[in-house]
Amino acid sequence: MVVMSDIRKPKTQKGKRILERRAPKLVENDKCTLVIKGSHTSEVVTTFLNDLCAIKQPLVYRLKWKNKVLPFEDMSFVEKMCNKFDCSMFVIGMHSKKRPHNIVFGRLHDGELLDMFELGIKMYQPLSDCKDKTLIFGAKPMLLFSGELFNVEKKHMTLKSLLIDLFKGPTVEKIRTLGVEHQFHFILTSENSLCLRVRKISMAQNILNSQDPLPYDPSVAPLKTPDGKMLHVYLEDATPMINFELRRISLPSEDKWKRAHRIPAEIMKGNKVTKNKHVDVFGSRIGRVHVGKSSELENLRPGPTIRTALTGHRKRGFERVKSGIKKDKKTTTPNDSSVNKRRKLYTDV
Repeated sequence: MVVMSDIRKPKTQKGKRILERRAPKLVENDKCTLVIKGSHTSEVVTTFLNDLCAIKQPLVYRLKWKNKVLPFEDMSFVEKMCNKFDCSMFVIGMHSKKRPHNIVFGRLHDGELLDMFELGIKMYQPLSDCKDKTLIFGAKPMLLFSGELFNVEKKHMTLKSLLIDLFKGPTVEKIRTLGVEHQFHFILTSENSLCLRVRKISMAQNILNSQDPLPYDPSVAPLKTPDGKMLHVYLEDATPMINFELRRISLPSEDKWKRAHRIPAEIMKGNKVTKNKHVDVFGSRIGRVHVGKSSELENLRPGPTIRTALTGHRKRGFERVKSGIKKDKKTTTPNDSSVNKRRKLYTDV
């Protein structure tokens, strides 16, 4: 999302269309990821960035040149590049003696940094080691998270949310069951240790009396397809395989987190269901009021009291005056002379 106050007014129709495409919307577009290469990188970091770009296609944009980036000290360059290429997520690869094989994942909201995690690669098996690596490009995988800390601590819950945004793929209306080909399994073994295992979801026909070793467990019931075929579903280990070490983190404040998850009022109005109200054929709006038991209405006297009980409105002004007058014979009975004067006035008229 681009901050519109920092952008000059467009002078061409093409510029207007670009700004309209980047303007805030009720339903946002798919999040694009910006991949940045630091001033110093290792072979492991470079291979990881290449594999990540292959998995994230087409929702990825990569800077071809190296940049001296220190995200935990200055985020101005990263925010500028993300706003320029309309990316709401970024991945930075760096390498140094103090922090070897360093990867930084982060998200932006309203053109500013929302959260950021720094992970170190301890073990990496690249995508090129997989025999059938071409099937994973541009696919929508199944995400699986294991570990109690993902639902306990705030930083791990935020990390889970970031990983979902990073690897969930494009948004689709329907999912074809047989089209889900890969599973991304994130395992939180300890507080600062994260593992990623990729497995391929394969299917094989139900083979009876076979002497060859079966890739699946024959004791598991097969899956019946709409065509009537019986298929066994099983998992095969694939690549990449990564072991991460959790290092520095940057979490958002509560106000910024609430603003990032705020639902627009237009969407809330559309999802709101009107209860006990309907419009008849003549266009009149009719409502239904639940008053409770009928025995309670019998104790109410007719007039303002029952109207207050049914509608919830208070008494009107003259009703409050009438109910507030106390009838006392000693203090409120007028003199005979005053009564006679009033009678004379009325008789003269």
